[in-house]
This record gives sequence, structure tokens and C-alpha cells, in this order.
Amino acid sequence: MPSITSWTRLEPRARSGDLRPALEARIHDPLWLLARQWQFGEYLGDDAGSPIWVRVRGQSDALTAYRPGPLPATGAPGAAREAYDAGTPLEALAEREAAPATDLRAAAESGQHLVRLLGAAGQGAASAAVLRAWPLPGPDAPGASPVTPAVRRFLTVMGGRAPHGHTAADALRTALDSGTVPAALGLTPPQVQAAVPVLRIWLAWHDARFTAAPAEREAWQADRLEYRFSVGADVGGPLEHPNRPGTEVTLDAPGYPGGRLDWADFSAGGPSGLSPTPRRTELTTTVFPAPAAFPGMPARRYWEFEDARVTLGGVDSAPDDLARMLLAEFATVYSNDWYVVPLEIPAGTLTTLSSVVVGDTFSSVLGGPTLMPPPGGGAGDAHWSMFTLSRPGGGRHPAFLLPPATAAGLEGEPLEEVLFARDEDANQAWAIERTVTDPAGSPLDRTRVTAPAPSPVSFAKGTLGYRLATEVPEHWIPLLPVEIRPGAVRLRRGHLTRRRPDGGREPVLPLGRLLTPGRPLDIREEEVPREGAAVTRTWQYARGADGRARLWVGRRKRTGRGESSSGLRFDSLVEGTDPGPSPTG
Repeated sequence: MPSITSWTRLEPRARSGDLRPALEARIHDPLWLLARQWQFGEYLGDDAGSPIWVRVRGQSDALTAYRPGPLPATGAPGAAREAYDAGTPLEALAEREAAPATDLRAAAESGQHLVRLLGAAGQGAASAAVLRAWPLPGPDAPGASPVTPAVRRFLTVMGGRAPHGHTAADALRTALDSGTVPAALGLTPPQVQAAVPVLRIWLAWHDARFTAAPAEREAWQADRLEYRFSVGADVGGPLEHPNRPGTEVTLDAPGYPGGRLDWADFSAGGPSGLSPTPRRTELTTTVFPAPAAFPGMPARRYWEFEDARVTLGGVDSAPDDLARMLLAEFATVYSNDWYVVPLEIPAGTLTTLSSVVVGDTFSSVLGGPTLMPPPGGGAGDAHWSMFTLSRPGGGRHPAFLLPPATAAGLEGEPLEEVLFARDEDANQAWAIERTVTDPAGSPLDRTRVTAPAPSPVSFAKGTLGYRLATEVPEHWIPLLPVEIRPGAVRLRRGHLTRRRPDGGREPVLPLGRLLTPGRPLDIREEEVPREGAAVTRTWQYARGADGRARLWVGRRKRTGRGESSSGLRFDSLVEGTDPGPSPTG
């Protein structure tokens, strides 16, 4: 029956907007404190039990197939699949890029190591032949651009004194498969027989220095400035036959920006031709649940001391700020209704629960333990779930993905940084190369790379001249809107021109890899919003689940710095500054 002498929930009501005095519960005497506990209903018993054990059954299906790029259309072959082992971090596999052939410093280090290995094996003739066949270029060799003073000093010292490791590896990789060496080395058959084992050891070391991929296997989507790839798992087969196929589930990462990979980057779909290998692990465990807790959580008893770093009474929310009010209500009222059930699952798996049985303090009285409905499969509150994957056509996939991602790694300084920004004054967008990599593999401030000074063009002072367009810094690469089809606009990378010392014109091309020099580049218009975007390339170092270290170059997309102004103006008149010929006496 209703009662007016007890409460199960009290909410303070103040005459002002400050709720702190009501939440401070200032103590006047012990009897007052006991009365407050009585008012909060702490002396009443609830007809509910507390969970004392939980039995969980399910299975974990490993991710065993990987494919870069978007999902293939129906009937299309798509990119080739490859077998995947969870020991390799998925970030390293997705973010890897083709080996930088222009990194002369890395090429010199690799070539010097080859010379050391051959010298230690007593193969002096082979060492000299390698240096003659594939020498590191000098400072005046074509193809090394831009040749900054630091690069020139490096090539002056190392040019011709160390082999080019990347060139040597490309030449030896094909020849060693047939048990011989390139004819350009000019070695005798006994020298070839003695050098081949050393060259194999060096080539294996060279290829394992960092994780790289062929250009056609890169997952980077230049038109979206994001990665896209997919992995597959064989799910639902019988546990008593773990190698018997079940149902293929494809996990697609449609827009991974780089950095830290997590389950939210994926969506679950049906078969797509990945044909993953079945690899299942049965999960059966009985554990003791523990009350869920978080920093600043209110104490379960009124008289307990709480964390002073969190002041729930200081939460400031507007009447329409429902999310903040719901969070405060959950923390103050319902936070002690949740329990944590620990469950260890292998990394790189898709886990599905088949049953969850809860035993509480009333199990013996009420007829036994309680079988919980599957996550998201009940009615009302039981329909709610977390950490489930969305489906492309709608709905949720009832499984939990634990991707084989890196827990913590090391990230180097940016090798390359490009800002994508809108320029409303010029009515176009720009790709601003702030940092690029010089031929020696070191970061280079693009704003300090100066072009040859053109011949000045001037006219008489006091007269007006016509200027077609104002000058724009050379590291600003234009992105011009192009309608590829009705309603679809792309930002096409263009180029500026500069005047050579002889008066002619030449194009100004990007120097970094992000803007794909030498190939056309069309970026989707929505990828360069008003706030812009920033894309960087950095060295990444991490250890996988197998304990091996991985080194790769990854890219990351972040929010930009807003709109920018290049100062570009068309069709302007300027006043001449040339004073003309000096008078003679």
C-alpha cells in the first residue's frame, strides 16, 4: 500500500539554481544523519537478488582473410584476397604503402649492410661488383629533386661510395629465385656459388626492415583521403568440427582515417568472395560478477565519502540538454544497477554468445538460475545492446569484434603534411604542402623550397599595367571543381606555373606522395569541408600479438584548420615602378 513515511528516491529542490547545499548533506547530529538514511530507504529490504555467478557460453571465430580496397560489385572479382594471421597488427597491414624508392639514406644504409655481410664472408670481389653495378648517385645525378644543401652534402659524401640498397634488392630478388645473380655483377661461377647464400640473407633482412606493400595492394583511397579494406571470418560452424565451414561474414572498413583501429570502424555484411578459413575457439566460463564502477561514481551508501574530484552538483545543463541530464541521472540514480562479467577472448576474432546464465541469491527459492535473452534480442530494456556491428542494409550484427589492433606504439615526426582548405575569395580549394620528404628521406619544410628567380617584368613608372593573376606560393596546389557527371563534383588537382629565368613558363608540381605526382587525382568534394582536412604521413612502430616488431609508414586524416586565403586575384591593374633610363650629362 502507498506510504508517506518512506521514500525510495529523493530529488533536491532549491529556491535558487545552486544545488550544492542540498547535496552537501551538512551533518548537525547523528540522529539527523540516521533520519536521512531512513528517508532514503536504506533500512528497507528489496525483493530482488544480487548476482553471485554468471556462466557464459559462446564461440570466437578468427579473422583469416584480408583484402584491400572497396568491396567488389556483384559478379566483379575485386582485389585479390590474402591469408591473414592475427599476429600482425591490422593497422600495419592496412596502412602499409609501397617502399619509398627515393629514400637515399635508407638505400645507403641497406647497401652498406650488404657490403659488410659480403666482407665478413670473405667475398671482396662480390662486394666490389655490387658497388660498381648499383652505386648511390652523386649530387648532380638527375632525379634527385629538390637538392637542398643538406641533400647535396649527403650525396657528396655517399655518392659512389655505397651501393644503392633498393636498386640492388630489386635486381637480386628475381635472380636469386633461380639460384643465380645478375650478369651485371660479372662474377665467376665459384664466386656466384659463394655469394648467393649471403645475398639471400641480406635480401631477407632488407625486405623485413619495414612492412611494405606493392602499389596495387595499397588500401589508401586517394579520392576520399581514407583507407578502405575488408577482413573475413567463417562464423557459425559446429564447435565439434572447428575446420568445417560455416557462414562467411565480411567486415568492411569503409572510411578508416588512420591511427588507432577499433571495432566502430567496421560494418558487418554477407559473403563477398573472401573465403576465410574456419578457425574457431569455444568459450565456456563461469565467473563472479563485480559491480560496475567509474571515476566519480556516487557511493552506494549515503554516509560514505565520495571522490572529491567529481562534483555532480556542479553539472550545468540547459533545459534542452537531454544528453547531459540523462548522464547525470544515470550517475546519481542508476549507476549501482550494473555489473561487470569479465570474459577473455582472443584478439582478432568475432565472438558470438550462445547463452548467458545468471545465478543470484534467490536462485534456490525461485526455482533456479535465470537464462538471459541474447544481446539485442529481448523486449524493452533487453533489446538494448552495446558494441555490436551495424549492417549496410540496416540492423545490427549480434557479435563482438575484437580487432587485432596495436595497444600502444611509437609515432615519428611527420614525413609529409598536406592541408586541404577552402578559399572563398578565390572560389576554389587548395592542397597546401607544408612538409614533404627530401631525397635523403628527411622532412623538408615546403615553404622554404624556393624556385629560381625569374627575370623581372616591369614598365614605366606612372603608367598602369594589366596583371592576369597575382602570384601564389608554390606549395599551394590548386584543387579545381570538375563536374564528372550531373550532380557529382570532384576537386581535380591542377598546377600553377612559374616563369623560368629565360622568360618561359613551366608547371609547378607537388613534391610529396600524398598528392600522387605523375598521376591524376580527383578528390570527392565532401572530403574538403569548410573546416578543411589535414593528412600526414609518419613512421609507425609497434609490436604485434606474436611479439614481433613492425615498422611501417602510415597516413592519418584529421580535421583541418578552417578556411585559408591564398591571395589569388584575377584581372587587376597595377601601377608601374620602373623609373626608366637615368638622364646623362
